[in-house]
Amino acid sequence: MSCDATKVIDVPEHLTPDEAAQLLNAPGESYFLVQVLPVPGGHRAYLRRYKQTQPTRAEAAKENAGKTDEATALSILRANRDEPVRTIVDLLGKAGIKRGRQWVCDKLEETCAEDGREAEAVAFVKKHCSPDWEPKDVSGDLRYATKIKRSAKWARRQLDELRAAVRADNS
Repeated sequence: MSCDATKVIDVPEHLTPDEAAQLLNAPGESYFLVQVLPVPGGHRAYLRRYKQTQPTRAEAAKENAGKTDEATALSILRANRDEPVRTIVDLLGKAGIKRGRQWVCDKLEETCAEDGREAEAVAFVKKHCSPDWEPKDVSGDLRYATKIKRSAKWARRQLDELRAAVRADNS
């Protein structure tokens, strides 16, 4: 008694609540629970498929605009990589793209190796930094000495690798 629009699932009474939930979630997110009826030995659940419709022109245009904004925002970020985060946020705002400081920081982190100076930055940390330094100090010194911009999160990863190397040498 199963078709594309309706699913019928029998849930035996010996199942635990977690197993029953897993069984009922099996059809996926495109179904919703309509009714549960008691039957001998358990319950019978009726699920119905959500109506699948094509997006309207306005919805499609909004989705495409979001993709365009994302690409434009990333190009502005890449072009102004050496600027402070607040300046990049202001430039995005002037372009009509709403992005916050956290988004800019995350994207700078994702795209930090695109400047082609990753090896130089790693070498600087290994040569000039101590494992007991703070990540903010490492990123600041790196930017001051070499004009390479890296986040504190990146510096923390490098310091963790440096600490692991020191521990391995001491073993």
